[in-house]
Amino acid sequence: MPRKTDLYLYNQQRKIFKQDITNIKELFFERIYPIFSNAEQEATTYQETLWNDLMEQPCYDEDGYFDPSDFVDSIQEEGFSKYEVLSLMHYRTIGMWLACMCQVWEQQIYAFVVQEERNNRIEYNDVDKKKGFQFVKDVFKYHNQSFENMACWDKLKELRLLVNVIKHAAGDSEKKLRKIRPDYFAYKNGLGDVDLLELYNSTLLEPTIQISQQDFIDYYNAIMSFWDELPERMISSVEI
Repeated sequence: MPRKTDLYLYNQQRKIFKQDITNIKELFFERIYPIFSNAEQEATTYQETLWNDLMEQPCYDEDGYFDPSDFVDSIQEEGFSKYEVLSLMHYRTIGMWLACMCQVWEQQIYAFVVQEERNNRIEYNDVDKKKGFQFVKDVFKYHNQSFENMACWDKLKELRLLVNVIKHAAGDSEKKLRKIRPDYFAYKNGLGDVDLLELYNSTLLEPTIQISQQDFIDYYNAIMSFWDELPERMISSVEI
């Protein structure tokens, strides 16, 4: 007989999904973020170490007089290079973990939809399932839960655009993201705003997107809100 299908998000499943995302956020801020959080001080310490090592060398050698002042510029350059490397890795790390958190969330909802497909003893079209996120959105909408009507959707849409921009740089996602987050593309250098993405034509070779620690927290909160906002049971309007 014809019957309606449902998506049943039982409480323990919701907790598991949320905890997985929380683990990403907590480990990032407890273990990963601090490694690159003080690039300026670490570069200064590195510079001082180079200078101390130099001063421990004898003032004379077999080639003649040794003058430490000859190495001041090179040591300063080494310190600045160290700072640049650490700053770039700090930027890349935020981007990588943001992308990871977003992809984990997307795979959670895809796995949930496939799980409920089996529980309902139905079979979705393989062509549709290969559409990935769009397939998931369609299934939820079919079960009267449209993502666009959720309070967290604007922020999650923004996150997905940002991840695409981090991965692919200029393109359609970049154009859409510029409209809602122009601040991501405005580097303030004291003289005005500079569009570093336009200058370098990349998002990973240079720190061109102005993402921050707070952005990470905001996107995490949006994913938490997504799982909180979903009802326990979502039932289709149409019988199959």
